[in-house]
Amino acid sequence: MITKMKNFWNSLDEMTAVSKRELFLGVVSAALLGAVLGMILTPKKTVTIGSNNSGNGCNCGNGYCDCDEEEEEA
Repeated sequence: MITKMKNFWNSLDEMTAVSKRELFLGVVSAALLGAVLGMILTPKKTVTIGSNNSGNGCNCGNGYCDCDEEEEEA
């Protein structure tokens, strides 16, 4: 097994021609793999969109909410 790895490692020194398509696809695949691994390995964060005021749209800072009265009238 070690001899196969050494032979493979030594074969990497040879000069080979790579087409532009192969080079482009290699770069794109490496970038996408890095993005996916970055999303998977980052620590989980809590993202809050909004203000968490719990106003439900009727308490606009004036302390009076007439939402219950509107439901009773309807």
